Amino acid sequence: MGYALAVARLMACPFCRQLFPHGEANDCPECGVSLESMSKLPPSLDVLSVEVEEGQVVPPEHRPLAWSYFGRGRGALLVLAVLGLVAFFLPWVVVSAPSDMTLSGFDLARGRAGWLWGGAVGWFILIPLVWTRRTIAKMRGVRIVSVAFAALTLIEVGMMLSLPPQSSRLRPVELAWGFGIYASAAVSLVAMAFAARFGGRLDDLPAVPWRDDRGRRQRESSAGETLH
Repeated sequence: MGYALAVARLMACPFCRQLFPHGEANDCPECGVSLESMSKLPPSLDVLSVEVEEGQVVPPEHRPLAWSYFGRGRGALLVLAVLGLVAFFLPWVVVSAPSDMTLSGFDLARGRAGWLWGGAVGWFILIPLVWTRRTIAKMRGVRIVSVAFAALTLIEVGMMLSLPPQSSRLRPVELAWGFGIYASAAVSLVAMAFAARFGGRLDDLPAVPWRDDRGRRQRESSAGETLH
């Protein structure tokens, strides 16, 4: 009982955790932060790290999110992947010679431009890849892969625009680029931007909850604190 009372009367700096007897000081001489009762402070980072290693605490970035959670770029990437697939079936090339025809990315891929399947497959794989990432850590872990899949269509569009079919004396070719190829490039570029930030930052996550000496659930916050 005496030890518990002594601990309760100790004051500590919330920042550096330096201890002071009750009544000796109001502010930490090193940090300038107002002292708090030792019993009201959350566990130190060292204690939390040990608890995390032992599996007693699950860090916020490893907590499963709901299937319906669409924040941190998850919903945006799913929508963009679907739009990328839709744009694959829109008009990419409008041919006026040697014959009149309108070809989508799908039509071109079925013909001599079979390498265009890569972009469509990238969008197709990106949907389950993003959908199954239900923790922030897993979202961040597939950033590079997501960017690579999203970039495939932009690379293909760049190749198409830079290397168009050439006319010859025996086979004249006249064509114009359809809106579908530009839409595909735009979707790919936007998806790459979202994929690079998939999962968001870690410094804005909620603090790990803890319980005070009375067993009440608490959460560390910097609200109202001012560093001098």
